[in-house]
Amino acid sequence: MKKNNKKSKSPIVLVLYIISILLGIYTIFTLYSSYTYISELVSQGLVISDELQNIINYIVGASVPYLFYAIGTWGIGYIINKLNYMTNIEKVDDVEKM
Repeated sequence: MKKNNKKSKSPIVLVLYIISILLGIYTIFTLYSSYTYISELVSQGLVISDELQNIINYIVGASVPYLFYAIGTWGIGYIINKLNYMTNIEKVDDVEKM
């Protein structure tokens, strides 16, 4: 029996990868929004060196959680894909032994 080398991803893995991409895009959007908001505050007279801690807290609080969600959903999809691949190899090996 021939081994099928074509890797097909399950629908759940594809959904997790798509969600991860969307969360990555949203992370970039929140970084851009934070930048424009802080730029507007600077143009109104905000001194960055005086408020550096608050600015960093604002940027991190707005965007980093979505970055971790994106990495987490990608990681879950990757693990599921690897587990599916390993179980498919075991099934092929069992069929070949018969």
